[in-house]
Amino acid sequence: MEVKEHIIQQSLSLFLKKGVKQVNMDEVATNLGISKKTLYVHFDNKQDLVHHCFQKHNDLVSEMINISAAKFENAIDELFAIDESCSLVMKKINPYLLGELKRYYPNTWALTEQLKQKVLFNIVKNNLSKGIEQEIYRKEIDVDIIAKLMISRTDALINEEVFPLTHYDFRKLLAEIRIYHIRGIATLKGINYLEQKINEE
Repeated sequence: MEVKEHIIQQSLSLFLKKGVKQVNMDEVATNLGISKKTLYVHFDNKQDLVHHCFQKHNDLVSEMINISAAKFENAIDELFAIDESCSLVMKKINPYLLGELKRYYPNTWALTEQLKQKVLFNIVKNNLSKGIEQEIYRKEIDVDIIAKLMISRTDALINEEVFPLTHYDFRKLLAEIRIYHIRGIATLKGINYLEQKINEE
């Protein structure tokens, strides 16, 4: 593994655990067992390092979600699997991290917005189309509108003023919004399947 990639991977782990505000370049260098001079050979400053780290993180999250979505034929099962993947990601993140990125690293925060608007939006649209074909979602729903509504609800989940992760369990939040979403778009067949899934959990 090349030096730059190694620095990104190890620094990302540190940022996910402690947040970005509390970690300085001295701590990154110490954690990696390298000099600050070596850090600055590969990155202009902390902002540059943070940006590269979360580009990597978003690529990993995108891949993880797509793999989860591809495992299940049933559209409702697919939503449950996607939410489980997102829960695993959030479980590894410092509860203050997202707020810090939004406040102190707006350009890097924009990467998270791109992840939602491109990757998640397309996954939700595909899920809706699949569910309609399987007759578990109502055929008259507007796929584009519902997908955008779903993404906007996701925005609320990572809004620290609405649902601070120091007070709310992200897995519980996802479960509530998932059930709320499915009940709003499902046919009777879909509702029955959802009830079966809930009773099995």
